[in-house]
Amino acid sequence: MKQYLGIITGGLYGFLFRLLGEFEFGFEELVENFYSLSSITFIWIVPMVVGVIPIFIARDKVGNSRLRQFFFPLLSVLFFFLLAFSTRLEDAVCILIMSLPFLLMAGFSGLILSHWIKRQNEKKMYVILFLPLLLSPLESLLPTPQSSYEVKNEVVLEKSPAEIWQHLTEVPEIREEEYAPGFFNRIGLPRPVKSQLEVMDGKTYRVGYFSDGLKLVESISYKDSLKALHFRIHMDKSTLRDLPMDKHILGSGYFQFTEIAYQLEALSPHRTRLSLSCSYSIHTRFNFYGNFWAKRVIGDFEKRLLEALKGKLED
Repeated sequence: MKQYLGIITGGLYGFLFRLLGEFEFGFEELVENFYSLSSITFIWIVPMVVGVIPIFIARDKVGNSRLRQFFFPLLSVLFFFLLAFSTRLEDAVCILIMSLPFLLMAGFSGLILSHWIKRQNEKKMYVILFLPLLLSPLESLLPTPQSSYEVKNEVVLEKSPAEIWQHLTEVPEIREEEYAPGFFNRIGLPRPVKSQLEVMDGKTYRVGYFSDGLKLVESISYKDSLKALHFRIHMDKSTLRDLPMDKHILGSGYFQFTEIAYQLEALSPHRTRLSLSCSYSIHTRFNFYGNFWAKRVIGDFEKRLLEALKGKLED
């Protein structure tokens, strides 16, 4: 039973470390800073420890089996994902983002460190369990870089700029059958429903409605009639869903929208190129990896929204 105990223990270790970010006993800000989900420690060091725990506990069973040395750590990570998903600490989108570094780091740690682990004294091995607890607070003392990015997509409509322009500020309702959902929609990304102007606190805002109750409040930051329309999102006025994805990404401060922009280019009197771009910033210690997913999620969203608008306006 040692091999199964090791797999379960490794998964529990990852789950308990993840719980550190959920404390609400008056010192949650301190815990959030010391044990941030956006840290290198959580993304790379924690899966290493999760991976070596089953090797350490069942080292007499692992032997020289390279297959077990690789797959036992992966099973521990998958058990951690199952615990996080079933307790709603994470949802499918968050687990997808974590999966690549967690699985790679755990699997290769098992392969690389297994022979070293088998030669070590048990007491020395327990020190590894405290490694993330020590490294994460130290990492929090380092400056966190901020990087800016942009994703842009376009579509050609058989309509004049004037016919399109009137539907950009207030996007007409996109029915479910008018929107082609993709992979990200199926695992939790909301789809756009409509946008309309609303008065809030004496000011007029553009409110974007999405499926599952997400509402993004925007203001017009730039307007060039029939040519360009830019928006700025106000997260403090927006309504997020009670889901890990909204909490950890939209509401965390790690990811921030800078500007959403529509651009129109007349190709002929009744033909227009409509582009949609999103500028955003990422504030973590692995911005390149965060942008890897942000670029794909936002790009997929833009393409599907533009295609839905094309189908609706040309109908």
